[in-house]
Amino acid sequence: MSPWIWFAVAALLLVAEMLTVHLVFASLAMAAFAAAIANVLGFSLMSQGVMFAVFAVVSLLFLRPTALRHLNKQNPNEATNVDALVGASAVTTCAVNQAGGQIKLSGEIWSAHTLGQDIDANEAVIVVAIDGASARIIKAKES
Repeated sequence: MSPWIWFAVAALLLVAEMLTVHLVFASLAMAAFAAAIANVLGFSLMSQGVMFAVFAVVSLLFLRPTALRHLNKQNPNEATNVDALVGASAVTTCAVNQAGGQIKLSGEIWSAHTLGQDIDANEAVIVVAIDGASARIIKAKES
């Protein structure tokens, strides 16, 4: 049997992995590569099958859970997206009041409105909430 058959099986398994992203097919592709190497080294078809089985079991039971743990690593207490902007510092680019204005927040210009006070241009502010595409702000305390 040609080693290219094992390489073709591994390639097909990798394509299947790209469609599912569960690391099952990637584990089996590793096993197919191991069997292909066994074929290149001159092992019998039976030995290649055993090599495939052993590598499949080892990668599915040990490597896959470790890889999934690293891929799914997220801190559940960490704010993301617009939630991460609440509490952030910004600078007003023009006067801002309850009706509106603009701030520079994280390098971007955002629409903003205050909670009651008027804030002049080029003042330091703190974002207290995000409403859609507009930030609610208060004046930053001066040190």
